Amino acid sequence: MTVTAFEGPAGTGKTHSLMNRLREGLADCALAPHQRVLALTFMHGSRRRLELRLGEIEELGGRFQAATVDSFGWRLAKRWRTLARSLGYAIPAEGQYQQTCALAAALMTRPAVASWVAVSHPIVLVDEAQDLSPERSMMIAGLAGPSDLVLAYDEFQCLNPALRPMPIYDWLPGVCTPTSLTACHRTNNAELLEAARAVRSGEAVRRDGQRFRVIATPGRPNYAATCLANAIAWRQGGGSVAVLTPSRSGGFADDIVRLVRAGSVGRHQNGPFPVNWERSDEAERAALWQELAMPETCSVPDALAALEPHSHAPAVKTAKNWIALQRRVLGIEEITAHQVRCQINRTYAARRRYGAMADGQFVAMTIQQAKNREFEHVVVIWPYTVPNDDEQKRRLLYNAITRAKRSCHVLVQAQALLDAPPFVP
Repeated sequence: MTVTAFEGPAGTGKTHSLMNRLREGLADCALAPHQRVLALTFMHGSRRRLELRLGEIEELGGRFQAATVDSFGWRLAKRWRTLARSLGYAIPAEGQYQQTCALAAALMTRPAVASWVAVSHPIVLVDEAQDLSPERSMMIAGLAGPSDLVLAYDEFQCLNPALRPMPIYDWLPGVCTPTSLTACHRTNNAELLEAARAVRSGEAVRRDGQRFRVIATPGRPNYAATCLANAIAWRQGGGSVAVLTPSRSGGFADDIVRLVRAGSVGRHQNGPFPVNWERSDEAERAALWQELAMPETCSVPDALAALEPHSHAPAVKTAKNWIALQRRVLGIEEITAHQVRCQINRTYAARRRYGAMADGQFVAMTIQQAKNREFEHVVVIWPYTVPNDDEQKRRLLYNAITRAKRSCHVLVQAQALLDAPPFVP
């Protein structure tokens, strides 16, 4: 079986190259009726985009399975759990993703498992491979044996310092020479391209362009809020605006967004604009659980009464239905907080897997949340509280700039920050 890899900066068409290579593979050897192309990635947002791209390939005819690496690892470990136990492996609990992928990697060294993978999925695509942990990387290495493997990555877009150097480097150089992609297709704006190149290369960043600007906004957040409101009001061509920040600590970014939401700001009185913070599933789930404040153990009626005020939340509604079902079918009269929490976690997991990603016209989020997404316009709020690591700063700013298709403004909390990386060599 063959391994093909594509690597390159953001917007250079790595996913497009995956699709072209898949078309070539299908032309060389058509899928049997029982076979499916397997497409894997780390994050659900990337998985949804893979589903859309694969659905556009007519010759594939819908015969594909797009999943996260964790999901496929769980599927494989569950299918072959009897073999795993006979070999002395413990079966990881639900949610133990690293351990599950490590078990899946071990199982794929067994001939029976490798044969099943080869028969079911002769072609495997892997996107955003730079985000794979050592356990996930070894699972992908195991897939390279029985199947044709095509993967794409950009090491510089990895925002987790613990994953540097990339774990796939442990095995990839020994099986293929990656194809380097260089031409950017996301935007043709020279200022955006030059800014991204300078940050990636560790060079000085030009600050006074029309489509890319870096502005010092010292003092209270009022001036920064004015700059944000102006950027939204004066954006050329309309379109979506994403407010990105590497850190919400210290409240600088939150104060700016609050001012822009509250009313008109600045001499030109632009605003208000409905900029909403996008919450991660983890943060939303933690906030919901804190509001519920359930006791460790309680009766079914008490549990339902505690959940009732929060029934507007789909996860709570699902948990209530589950509790009622347990009482009706199994006669259970007592429920634990752990059981309820597991049901809520499953609801959020299902939303991540099946829910559509709805980007509003104006949205605020961390740079980490914006990974693998794109917006017409981007405003970056760069506070004092960015992690004190020059390499990490460059990667964060690069990922923020490369989310933009038309324009990018960077609002820096203090002039002193402009005299340090990532804005200077």
